[in-house]
Amino acid sequence: MQRRSSSFVRSLLATGLTWLTLAATPGAQAALLPVNTSVALPTGTTSAAEPQLAGTIIDTLINNFSFAASSGTVSGTIESRVIRAVDGTLDFYWQVSSSANSSDDLGSLRLGNLVTSQYLVDWRSDSTGDVAPVSARRFGGVQSSYFNFNFATRNDAGDLVGLAAGQTSYFMFLDTDATSYDLSGIMDVADIPQQHISGIFSTFAPTAETVTVPEPGSLALAGLALGLLAVRRRQA
Repeated sequence: MQRRSSSFVRSLLATGLTWLTLAATPGAQAALLPVNTSVALPTGTTSAAEPQLAGTIIDTLINNFSFAASSGTVSGTIESRVIRAVDGTLDFYWQVSSSANSSDDLGSLRLGNLVTSQYLVDWRSDSTGDVAPVSARRFGGVQSSYFNFNFATRNDAGDLVGLAAGQTSYFMFLDTDATSYDLSGIMDVADIPQQHISGIFSTFAPTAETVTVPEPGSLALAGLALGLLAVRRRQA
């Protein structure tokens, strides 16, 4: 796992680097992804269509993957980003790149342990990239925090194709209401039949805010201190 240096991240913050709209054509709204459901992602979206997606990159990391597939080796990178949106919440982004010498097409980016109040997913048509995910699928039960972005589709000849050698996906995202994050998420990439899969990598994930509640003993001591202060004031 290759994480950008803290100086790199600080330079982004210092320059106020924002997620800029590269195309003015509005797309569709981010898709709600219920449990045990697949949704099509035909057009992607933009910050022009969804202004709340605009924001600042606050963290980024790059994972290098390589695994044996049916015709040889598939390799490339997955870039993960955390965006602090203009409304103060966090959005999580991923972009997959396949190396020029990869032997087989990639079929999906698979993500897990990303817990949020509702799953709003899509891809940014105003980002750089060659290939868009055609759909997203969320699982159910104990895997309800797991979902895939799928690239596999049929070409004009009827053959299944995905993210091919030398291609890069558009940025795919999960729009959340979280305000904090950590590296508790997991991810991998798989070929089209999902018979050959990369290793598992850590990725950014939303976390719940924690509120520290004083223990009963601490509360009692605080109350005693206030009571003594009041007595001293009366004596004065």
